[in-house]
Amino acid sequence: MQDRPTLYIIDGNSYIYRAFYAIKSLSTSKGFPTNAVYGFISMLMKVVRERRPDYIAVAFDSKGPTIRHIEYEAYKAQRPKMPDALSLQIPYIHRIVEAFRMPKLIIDGCEADDIIGTIAKKAEAEGLAVIIVSGDKDMFQLINEHITVYDSLKERSYTIASVKERFGVGPELVAEIMGLMGDSIDNIPGVPGIGEKTAISLISEFGTIEYILSNIDRINKPKLKEALKEHSELARLSRQLATIRTDLPMEFEPDDFRLKEPDRTLLLSLYSELEFNTLTQSLLERGDTSSRRYRIITGEGFDELKKRIAIAERVGIFPLICPRDETGEDLLGIGISPDKDEAYYIPLDDRRAAGLIRDIFEDDSKEKFFHDLKKVAVVLKRYGLEPKGRLFDIMIASYLLNPNKKGHGLDEIALERLNSKLTTYKDLSVLGTEQMKDLPAERAASFTCEMADRIYQAGIALDPQLKESSLEELFRDLEIPLLFVLAEMEETGFKVDKRCLEGLSAELETMISDSVDRVYKLAGVPFNINSPKQLAEILFERLGLKPVKKTKTGYSTDEGVLTQLALIHELPGEILSYRQYTKLKSTFVDPLIRMIHPGTGRIHTSLNQTATATGRLSSSEPNLQNIPARGEMAKRVRRAFVADEGYSLLGADYSQIELRVLAHLSGDERLTDAFMNDKDIHLLTAVEIFGLPPELITPEMRRRAKTVNFGIIYGMSPYGLSADLGISQKDAKIYIESYFSHYPGVKVFINRIIKETREIGYVTTILNRRRYIPEINAGDIVTRELGERFAVNTPIQGSASDIIKLAMINIYRKFMDEKLVSRMLLQIHDELIFEVSHKEMHLVKDIVKEGMESVVRLNVPLKVDLRTGGNWEEVG
Repeated sequence: MQDRPTLYIIDGNSYIYRAFYAIKSLSTSKGFPTNAVYGFISMLMKVVRERRPDYIAVAFDSKGPTIRHIEYEAYKAQRPKMPDALSLQIPYIHRIVEAFRMPKLIIDGCEADDIIGTIAKKAEAEGLAVIIVSGDKDMFQLINEHITVYDSLKERSYTIASVKERFGVGPELVAEIMGLMGDSIDNIPGVPGIGEKTAISLISEFGTIEYILSNIDRINKPKLKEALKEHSELARLSRQLATIRTDLPMEFEPDDFRLKEPDRTLLLSLYSELEFNTLTQSLLERGDTSSRRYRIITGEGFDELKKRIAIAERVGIFPLICPRDETGEDLLGIGISPDKDEAYYIPLDDRRAAGLIRDIFEDDSKEKFFHDLKKVAVVLKRYGLEPKGRLFDIMIASYLLNPNKKGHGLDEIALERLNSKLTTYKDLSVLGTEQMKDLPAERAASFTCEMADRIYQAGIALDPQLKESSLEELFRDLEIPLLFVLAEMEETGFKVDKRCLEGLSAELETMISDSVDRVYKLAGVPFNINSPKQLAEILFERLGLKPVKKTKTGYSTDEGVLTQLALIHELPGEILSYRQYTKLKSTFVDPLIRMIHPGTGRIHTSLNQTATATGRLSSSEPNLQNIPARGEMAKRVRRAFVADEGYSLLGADYSQIELRVLAHLSGDERLTDAFMNDKDIHLLTAVEIFGLPPELITPEMRRRAKTVNFGIIYGMSPYGLSADLGISQKDAKIYIESYFSHYPGVKVFINRIIKETREIGYVTTILNRRRYIPEINAGDIVTRELGERFAVNTPIQGSASDIIKLAMINIYRKFMDEKLVSRMLLQIHDELIFEVSHKEMHLVKDIVKEGMESVVRLNVPLKVDLRTGGNWEEVG
């Protein structure tokens, strides 16, 4: 057999089912299941990589009834219907086989088993060694000297010897055994009362079913003899059903089955569509760059480039930015791409460069593609450059099309949208400041031109996709204008009283030290307070406290556990205090001190547009949205954020905006009436769930009602509500039922949105922002319920986010029109903070209130609360 070339025939249906059940919950960001496709590809590649076949083919069952169904109507009748999540993937699996340029063997009315049997015999006759790749024991009957079966999952090959070891007879008698014992998987009946052991014994003794039936008097077991007599025809039928045919009308031309190189273009297209980025990357090699037209612009090249750019309708732009120090960044040059595989690098060390670059940026007749335009805009502004005209940020476009995806870097976009692997990106992404400055012009040009080229190509690809997804208006009218607002806010920064934070840090250091002493005294022995294991030993062994819950690594000492234990012993409470002090110092106070800009005395956070699936902005380096607000020490941190001299801070906070959005989306009459008449929504809810008049509602009851109101938005279950309020699940369920009985429109809205999302796979906000929710059709209930919560919350939270973003743009433009010196500093979800000149306070208050309350027209009014003060704590 080893001297023969090898043909691997893959049992496609066996592979498909194995892949589907081996990999769970894999889907695209839009919810299309891909687990079977991915698993199938992985197994296919493994066979090719490890077994190195000379020839290969994949066989599949045909749709509809087969010959065996005609012979026996109940054949495979007990098999459950193929899951919808699998049937959706079958066409893609067939396309994958075609992309690998492997013969796809399907014959109407025939099963894959018979196709495999026929081709195996024909290939053997042509002098090939045949390996059938399958986990189906039916294939054992085909085994001979030149045909084996290989189970790739078990990585085991089956030969004649293997069959004899398994059944006690050779492959030629396997169908006889199955005729007697039947096959529950395929619903082959067999002879009632005969199992595998008896069937093997009979065939080992008699050889065939026909010989058994001809010599039935030799059987000395009355029941067995009677069963064989009564069901003789059933035995013959079962053997016929179990026998794999090898005589289908098929031709075998070896050259048609020879292993070929895949169709890379088709594979890349499929991988991209299915979002198999890892497979895409593994398929891509360093591309042939010989067709690329990349040049450094010097001398007469400036005039040539001017002419080339003049006739271009769109250009991709990539500024080469070099980190300088903590005070800023330098611009080394600009890459310009007016067409696919064409780009030019303009180094700034030529005196003519600045004029040409300015002309390109200020030409409002051209569409300009960028990546991360917000970051670019901040750097360009320092050089007096401002992009004008029709602007396109491929990072934001990628995010809007797929907000569930975490990364939208240029390398990721090129891989996902262009099936292209950047060839210079990783080489330069690790360089430091000095290395970047000393970069040879040729290398800088290669890097910058490639980036500009890919930005151009990505823009061309993403633009129509935004239109197809009805996202262009959101992109053009909201996200692109917003990035300039955010760039200005980041550049402005938030002034910080450094001495205040340093004093707080020193005070916390003392408090931590004192807390450690108290912990050791209460424990009776020093130990590592930060070690959960050592703390558990102190609490549950040395002090003998009763454990509350157990984790995989031992007894839990989390905050909830310590809070409960603090009721019966001082030590857990002191541990909580210690953790609070250390977290405040290490997570907030000390990092904030380090991040104060030495030149401005301000903290310049990054406000991120592409980090959350709902459309909310996030803050990083540092995360100012996460600065704690409760507790005296937390308030002192906020007091360190101050207004500049001659200015005050203004806080503008939407009042219950998410509940107002819920009223608008649900149309619930009572909820709408409450906001139309400026009623206390939490008090009204408390009246309903507690069944008491308003005058008897306590602050604690109102607090619980508030938790219910906002919990509904997040799809909170009775379990979650009971945990939040410290009540029984029974009471929590009563609260939720009371809420829905009072606001029935909300319940109708929730049911409707879940049903619609399950059907179309995504939800939208009032400004048409889209989020795909694949979790909502997941097989397991935990993931499915998570998807339902996403479906309910996203239109509400996302719409609230869109509203405040639009308000920010309008307010910013008004500030510019009025030429105000006051500035917007920070956004914390439904709140804005401004630094306002004392002379402009009255005007700014009017602008902000009007800008936030009239930004969109809902069925209920938007309400904004304004507060002023000298520091953040006073306006927060």
